Amino acid sequence: MARFVVTENGGFLEIEPEDLGLSSDFSEYDFPELDSSERERYNELKSVIKSIEERVTPVSKFKIGEIEQIYKNQLNQAQADAVFATEGPVLVIAGAGSGKTRTIVYRTAYMLQKGISPESILLLTFTRRAAGEMTDRVNKLIGSALADRITAGTFHSFANLQLRKYGRFIGIMPNFTICDTVDSADMMDLIKNKLDIKKNGKTMPKKGTIAEIISRSRNHLKPISEVIEGYYCKYIDFIDEINQIAELYAQYKAERNLLDYDDLLEKFMQLLESSPEVLEKLQNRYRYVMVDEYQDTNVFQGKIADLIAQKSRNIMVVGDDSQSIYAFRGANFENILRFPQKWEDARLIKLFRNYRSERALLDYTNEIINNFYVSYEKALVSNIDRTCVKPVVRRFESAEKEGEFVADEIEKLLESRIRPEEIAVLYRSSFHANFIQTALLKRGIEFAVFGGVKFMERRHIKDVLSYLKVVQNRSDSVALNRIFKLVPGVGAATAAKIAEGYAAEGAGVLKKYAKKKYYEDLEKLCDMLESASNDELKISEVLKIVMDFYKPVLEELEEDSDDRMKDFSVLVQLASAYSELEKFLADFALDPPDSQLNSSKVAANPAENGNKVVLSTIHSAKGLEWDSVFVINLCEGAFPAEKSVTKIDDLEEERRLFYVACSRAKSRLYLTYPQQRNMYGRFNAGVLPSRFLAEIGRSFYEFS
Repeated sequence: MARFVVTENGGFLEIEPEDLGLSSDFSEYDFPELDSSERERYNELKSVIKSIEERVTPVSKFKIGEIEQIYKNQLNQAQADAVFATEGPVLVIAGAGSGKTRTIVYRTAYMLQKGISPESILLLTFTRRAAGEMTDRVNKLIGSALADRITAGTFHSFANLQLRKYGRFIGIMPNFTICDTVDSADMMDLIKNKLDIKKNGKTMPKKGTIAEIISRSRNHLKPISEVIEGYYCKYIDFIDEINQIAELYAQYKAERNLLDYDDLLEKFMQLLESSPEVLEKLQNRYRYVMVDEYQDTNVFQGKIADLIAQKSRNIMVVGDDSQSIYAFRGANFENILRFPQKWEDARLIKLFRNYRSERALLDYTNEIINNFYVSYEKALVSNIDRTCVKPVVRRFESAEKEGEFVADEIEKLLESRIRPEEIAVLYRSSFHANFIQTALLKRGIEFAVFGGVKFMERRHIKDVLSYLKVVQNRSDSVALNRIFKLVPGVGAATAAKIAEGYAAEGAGVLKKYAKKKYYEDLEKLCDMLESASNDELKISEVLKIVMDFYKPVLEELEEDSDDRMKDFSVLVQLASAYSELEKFLADFALDPPDSQLNSSKVAANPAENGNKVVLSTIHSAKGLEWDSVFVINLCEGAFPAEKSVTKIDDLEEERRLFYVACSRAKSRLYLTYPQQRNMYGRFNAGVLPSRFLAEIGRSFYEFS
């Protein structure tokens, strides 16, 4: 059996190459060497896991009554253990397809039926949709609307709610505006342009990259210099300048009552740590805390959950360390590994029965788990064995040949009556799918690609939202800058000056521009903002004023303005559910309705994908499943990505990403790779297959 055996220094032993196109050894692969601090950290993590794995905790004693018996009849033993463990700290390791959501839903329903007050339950999820679906399922289960009274939502939405209530304790006014990632990057760009940074011909990173660097620094609690040296080394000459931008950015937001996504969590944790009375109030109310997808929490989210549960000690976290794939967003996979270290009396419950994949596929994904450097022990089992088809591994001369094979196989699957929406092609990066798309188009096979521009990031949507943000918060200089640039004749520099003046003085600043050709248009804009700012107006009425004003602006800007105007019906429909503009804008920023138009996220229900084959990045496919899955471009440098093989943390995350991709399949799994790769316009022949393929024993797949 071929296997990588990880040694203390990060090397690998006992390798038996199979017929995947490998040379006689793995000397051509690059492996990260663990430095002393990494070795110490990983050994500590292994020790923490071992301590709770060895501590066998008996199932809590509970009286088997009518309610308990009903629940036990609908759950397996591990799920029932988790449902009935309502007191004390509990860690639930839920493997892929093991009924994680079902367990959370049943546990919530059980708590309510046992008389626990719904107001005392806090359920933190990673999307508002997940929270809504869970509470709906709880209500159906118990036959009442009791679950509507629990607090369920994302960390960001919960932080937003509490900061609007108690933010004054740390100097935050309740009418703050939430900036999305695009707004944040625009602010940093304004600051950068004012600094007029020049470095002897060297190119300053673009605004999006600067925003990524600063956000990564904040989420990982690392200095900007360390982030740049580790991940953006080509910008090492700009460390001082980016530090300066970060400081001015923080000041800029504070002066204008603006909070970005990172601020919501940072400021909320600051509030909890600095205001004992607020912390106690929240601890007294929320005596039962549950966190879904715990492996994806960052440092702040982990601490927030711990602080709120500190008094009652009733906290259950549910997740799978093998599916932690969002480090680039700040997720810290150590949160789930170190949970027993923070809660020394925590119970460990493992959901190991898989209800998704056939046994042969599960055998393969279990082998991926075995190759993690550090993880909770888990061997998922399945009773599903309809076809007993092992994963298929195929290599090809080129990406074009790979694309043709995938398209041919999809055609065969469709002929065998597999529905198109039950077939998915998954890849590490969006551009990997180019040849697949071409091959599918030739065969007339319809497909849906998930990526593209998000609904909330479309130019006309951003414009209308900017008008609304100014109506809600006149100090929002980012929104002001955007709408003043829409005035004909007003350039970027002038728009920035007018925005600063308007934020400070209001419409009075216009007299400075009375002799300009665009003065009349400025007046019309300010008159519209004043009309829309009437507190007695409904949100729908505010939207109508804004859209009536914006329509001729859009007609001048875009040739397809009529098509774009149709998108506004989505805004009107969404706004109709709100009575406060502030709440509408906050929810829109925190959980944008990307599923409405050209989503970047695959629909949770395959039927919603419109009877089309799904083409998606693996990150967008997490949590979903299909009958047949193709994972493509599995060659070194592409998957794992070339930049991820120098650090053990990055390489482990790539392996977890591979696990997530393979565990999406229910019946069929195809793993393909080309032997040559297009590298920046040049073809590189003789590319090695992904190490993730090579480390799996030959008995677990079919190769041809």
